[in-house]
Amino acid sequence: MADQEPLPYRLSDGERDEALTQLRTAFQEGRLTTDEHEERSSAALRAVTDRDLAPLFTDLPVHLRPAALGRAGSAASPVVRREGKADRRPAEEAEKKGPSLAGLAGFAGFLLFVWGIPTFVSGNVVAISVFLGFFSLMVVPGIVSALRGRRRGGGEITKG
Repeated sequence: MADQEPLPYRLSDGERDEALTQLRTAFQEGRLTTDEHEERSSAALRAVTDRDLAPLFTDLPVHLRPAALGRAGSAASPVVRREGKADRRPAEEAEKKGPSLAGLAGFAGFLLFVWGIPTFVSGNVVAISVFLGFFSLMVVPGIVSALRGRRRGGGEITKG
């Protein structure tokens, strides 16, 4: 399949400010002359999209490029598209699947160790019921959701 060129996106004021900061750093390191710095800073202030910024940093080291040029969808980092959709990053995949089962198990273990065991040892029925109610409201739904997300994710992998 042919790669599609990603669409440009509009810059925020913060992204322009970051570009100006990176240009100032390049100037301070001696990578730009005073005239070049002034020209590029003016162009960065006028930049509307990420593609307007890209030419200002092509001859500078990668560590001086603003984050706006390293993000998927910018002209500086092409995105391979398959079936009309951009590839998802692992972090985005994890966010979409729901809560982390390992994190919830750790939280449940912490609650059980710090609050549950002393409560059960005390034998106070009210304290035990409060702990079990809190535990069932805070931990159980998250674990069920995490298990469902894993099950759905596994089902999609085996189908495709």
